[in-house]
Amino acid sequence: MSDQDTPETDLVTSLTITIPLPPKEVRNNWRGHWAKKAAAVKQYRLLARFRATTAMGSTKLGWKKASVKVTAYFPTARHLDPTNLIDALKPAFDGLQDAGVIENDKELWPERPVIVTRDSNPRVELTVTEEN
Repeated sequence: MSDQDTPETDLVTSLTITIPLPPKEVRNNWRGHWAKKAAAVKQYRLLARFRATTAMGSTKLGWKKASVKVTAYFPTARHLDPTNLIDALKPAFDGLQDAGVIENDKELWPERPVIVTRDSNPRVELTVTEEN
């Protein structure tokens, strides 16, 4: 049996999805109407779920523990501070749980985010890596 035939090579240990930057309505310090915030949170969560489900294909990962690397690309030099960025991504983390990437997002730990400014393609890349 060669190394390529071992079951370990078939195991997925990380998953990367790309989503838009969080809309202002999902941010903790946004002071608009609660219904508009709820709708934005729901939509962002569903988008993350869809992107994760698409990336996994027919596989349900169901990891017990994982870390998430956040890389955010902003169109200008202005950007969210790291704490507010992580907070605004909470609906996306919930979407990862909904998709079956992780069993419970309480065990999904964000790393220090990487922030890129003056990028012509604003987005957030989430790389989720299983932890033992």
